[in-house]
Amino acid sequence: MNSEPSSLLAQLQDIHSTGQPGWWPPAPGWWLLAFVVLLILVFLLQKLLLWNSLRRRRKAWLHELEKLNREHDASQQPQEYLASLNCLFRAVALKAFPGTACARLQGEQWVAFIVSLMPEQSGGSHLDALATGPYEPVPRFEAAALNESAREWVKLYG
Repeated sequence: MNSEPSSLLAQLQDIHSTGQPGWWPPAPGWWLLAFVVLLILVFLLQKLLLWNSLRRRRKAWLHELEKLNREHDASQQPQEYLASLNCLFRAVALKAFPGTACARLQGEQWVAFIVSLMPEQSGGSHLDALATGPYEPVPRFEAAALNESAREWVKLYG
């Protein structure tokens, strides 16, 4: 009987360490981190695309304003100039405020809507020409001030 346990003991091996853990699959914490990073990247990409779209749209509106200034001379064609400038203001407003009633506003109400959304330092008395100017025989307005207001309107809401 003694020989049998000693032969069994001779077959035992010494304690050995396990191998290094594999790199795949990652631990649950790494999956969570990857998911959070992916969400952040999607959010940033969405913001970047929105910003780029907004920048391109504003650039197009400013190009339209320059085209308007080239095509219509404010001193020679004041009614056409004011009507085109009013269309630009309205197009930007319709894109910026789609759920409002700005499409139906006319005259003094339309000008009041624009003035209410412009910064206080820009003033608003020169914008009154948008309400009555296209219908007057000889409208009086400051083309440079209107042009600057249109540029500011596009930069704010375009």
